Amino acid sequence: MEEYILVKSIIDEWDPIDLLNMGCPEDEYDPEIRDIVALLPHVKSVDELALRIRQVFIKWFEIFLSIEKCHPVALKIWEATKKI
Repeated sequence: MEEYILVKSIIDEWDPIDLLNMGCPEDEYDPEIRDIVALLPHVKSVDELALRIRQVFIKWFEIFLSIEKCHPVALKIWEATKKI
């Protein structure tokens, strides 16, 4: 649960598709967040996490996010979740 809360706060702050900024519900990214949390035990690096985050958003929204856009958020998630 703690991982979910951390990842949610980071993804919501990032708001990669600008949905929260447009007034969408606070749970707008919850399916993507659940997918990302499920990946955490399996990824071996920040680079892999960035790639997988990109894949999650492509799967759910069919939009292109560059690795460069995903890497900073992957680093935040990586560092935050390694502390717990």
